[in-house]
Amino acid sequence: MAPARAGLEVEALHEIAKVLAVATDLSKAFTSAVLVLRSHLGLENGTVSLFDPVTGEVFIEAAPEMPDAERILGRLRPGEGIVGRVFRTGLPIAVPDLGEEPAFLNVTGSWRDLVDDPRALYAVPLVDGRATLGVLTAERRWAAGPFSFDADLRLLGVAAALLAARLRLLRLDDPKALKSDDPPPRPCEQERIPGLVGASPRWREVLDVVERVAPSRATVLLRGESGTGKEVVARALHERGPRAERPFVAVSCAALPEALLESELFGHEKGAFTGAAQTRPGRFELADGGTLFLDEVGELPLAAQAKLLRAIQERQFERVGGRRTVTVDVRLVAATNRDLEEAVRAGTFRLDLYHRLQVVEINLPPLRERREDVPPLAARFLDELADEHGRQLVLTSGALAALGAHDWPGNVRQLRNVLERLVVAHADGAVTAEDLDWLTGTAAPTATATPTATATPTATPTSTSTSTSTSTSTPTPTSTATSTSTSNGISPENDERVRIQEALTRAGHVQARAARLLGMSVRQLRWRIAKYGIAVERF
Repeated sequence: MAPARAGLEVEALHEIAKVLAVATDLSKAFTSAVLVLRSHLGLENGTVSLFDPVTGEVFIEAAPEMPDAERILGRLRPGEGIVGRVFRTGLPIAVPDLGEEPAFLNVTGSWRDLVDDPRALYAVPLVDGRATLGVLTAERRWAAGPFSFDADLRLLGVAAALLAARLRLLRLDDPKALKSDDPPPRPCEQERIPGLVGASPRWREVLDVVERVAPSRATVLLRGESGTGKEVVARALHERGPRAERPFVAVSCAALPEALLESELFGHEKGAFTGAAQTRPGRFELADGGTLFLDEVGELPLAAQAKLLRAIQERQFERVGGRRTVTVDVRLVAATNRDLEEAVRAGTFRLDLYHRLQVVEINLPPLRERREDVPPLAARFLDELADEHGRQLVLTSGALAALGAHDWPGNVRQLRNVLERLVVAHADGAVTAEDLDWLTGTAAPTATATPTATATPTATPTSTSTSTSTSTSTPTPTSTATSTSTSNGISPENDERVRIQEALTRAGHVQARAARLLGMSVRQLRWRIAKYGIAVERF
């Protein structure tokens, strides 16, 4: 080997080792490594591919010379194509003429001129013991002059070993990057994954799936009642995965007016509609490289479902009013409390989108099915809220038993809301079971605990006396108050206001459930809540 070549190899490997030693973002580190191979040694079009244990595919993680629109198409099963074969066998390959190689599939479409511009391809495995973690590839153009297959393969083998060592260290040092068969760290039996409190059998099943799926790129569908913690689980999936340093963007599909939904998700160009004074990126673009959480995805109108399907399939879309195709790389986590199968049968949800979202499904149990998790959840919430408000409270065993016996129609969100009420209204000291009588409707939580501190019912002056006599123990009007108000000439608007309040109370202030009781959509309900200025419990 020529001294000049040997010196360049040593310098290149030294630069790669430095990059890998200081980098916190693995994708950026791999990108820098393959760029060093080009700048120092003329090895072009370098890529690093890794294995996704959930989808069972080898995907391109880093390819700085390949457009994103092509890179995201680079997904192969082990054994498919050159990269898939190297991953399956764990043996390096040197292809003298890429254009003449029948195993070359060109799934990304990046190679278009192999006849006029022939080149050699090297593919080297990233190996950790007996396991193959990924594949490093690079090319040499014939036009660049003579080269040695043996020298190039030897150099790339050392570079691949450095990349594999960095991957192994990540798995050892970073619990978010653990393989699916590695034992997870357990800082606390009640909080195996930070933020996900609980150790009941049903909850452990959820944690097991989260730990297996988090390192993957696979789309996840979270299902469960309102308030079961779907966004918290979505954040855990993001924070324990390889995209943890990238953006986590959450959007509630039901909270956005249908007219603005497409613009909010995909952005718009200047002048696309009245009020579009400037170009604005949508949530997909803001989440590029990270995770996009679509809450209440079952509320999407059909028109938006079609565009979402394309964005998931092709990772591409156009902004509203635009013609330029935007390419993004996002990990999608969706959530719903709706029966999507019934929605598909009713024609309100696309079957193809349903299948795209349901790559991995995680069902979150309601709190009433994991009652043993109520005490640790309550203790956690009480500590957080007491610190926030500068209070000192403790839950007695009787109070914990009362909390555990409640059905919690609003689930974990409602539990936290109840604890916040206690922190705000209760004097410092012990919280007893008697302090929670109002959970069953026998008393209202107050700071003074005097008989006069009852909630004022919502009613008009013409029905005050009747409403007060029938509703002194609850903060919302009863059916008696409703009938009296109507008979006293209350307007249809006030009658509707009362019906909405009653539905919210019956539904535990879960708006999706209240909307079903009222026979309207969640958007219609929220519009009326805003119209009438109805106070809503934030469980």
